[in-house]
Amino acid sequence: MSAWNAPIWPTETTSMRNEVVLQWVYDRYQRGEDVLVATVIETFARSPYPVGSMMAFDRHARFEGSVSSGCVEADLYECARAVFEDHRGTLAGIGCQVVEFDSGRPEGDLLESSGPCHGTLRIAFHPVTPLHFPEFGTLVAAVRGGRPAWTFLNLQTGHTSLTRLDDSPSFRAHHEPPPRMLIFGSSDIATGLAALALRVNYAVTVCDPRSAFLSAERFGPGVALVRDWPDRYLRQERTDGRVDAETAIVDLSHDDRFSIPVLAEALDSRRWSAGAQPRFVGALGSKSRSVRKRQALCQQGLRSDDVNRLQAPIGLDLGGRDAADIALSILAQVVATAKGGSGLPLAGCAIAREPRRS
Repeated sequence: MSAWNAPIWPTETTSMRNEVVLQWVYDRYQRGEDVLVATVIETFARSPYPVGSMMAFDRHARFEGSVSSGCVEADLYECARAVFEDHRGTLAGIGCQVVEFDSGRPEGDLLESSGPCHGTLRIAFHPVTPLHFPEFGTLVAAVRGGRPAWTFLNLQTGHTSLTRLDDSPSFRAHHEPPPRMLIFGSSDIATGLAALALRVNYAVTVCDPRSAFLSAERFGPGVALVRDWPDRYLRQERTDGRVDAETAIVDLSHDDRFSIPVLAEALDSRRWSAGAQPRFVGALGSKSRSVRKRQALCQQGLRSDDVNRLQAPIGLDLGGRDAADIALSILAQVVATAKGGSGLPLAGCAIAREPRRS
């Protein structure tokens, strides 16, 4: 690891999705606790995590987030502990330090192997406190409310604001709201899926007309619970502009009274404005039940192209039959669809991409 004070450069704009880290920091921010954040501001060669990735540390040796696949986290942890040890009372006088990690390559040795990641990270180490980021609560509220926001980190002073205040070198970041997952039905599969989806930064809502099944104790914090008929709720969310192409629609109701109307709302392209219709719409059920769903949707007057977009049976074939296994298979398909993944083993994909040897 190397560090320097000058020159410090402005960086390119990046999009950031760090809701879990932001919430972790905000919990401490509200309690008046000091937090140090490591933010990736530049990458070279191959880097497993993108620019904007964050890792946060508090005075109690706790942390959240990651900036790589494990190559540099231990060094950052020790660095954070050293800063807190040197500044036991307050971080008021702390600025921003830019450090470079070269994936294990000894500094100055250009011929030595660059380690397992074969990439270089430049990381801004900066405090997040009411003094350094007085608008932090506004940022968190915006992201929670589904609104994008810009932040500007001064790479010299360590202060962050929602508007650029001067011409000092800064890291400009675009914080995007998390994609939504709307789960219809509140079975054990739904509780497992909701918990998993939160960990990959989905904003999760579970909708069911039966209040007895919508227990906060079952779903835990972070999951929005809505008692309503699924089709009516989805229709209202569409009217309010709270559903877009990145929203994942997951029907786990297993009851055609609920399932067919909400799937018709989600799949019928005539009901959606351009670019707003969710790309992923899936429904739980066996192959035979899924065939009957498609037939029922056609009888509702949906076009065949729209009906064919339905992912049913939902999920990737992982072989498991327990509720947790099914939840994992559903999330795997949602993520693969959103990120453009094949759903195949990475080993097989790597072999397929290798050129033939003569």
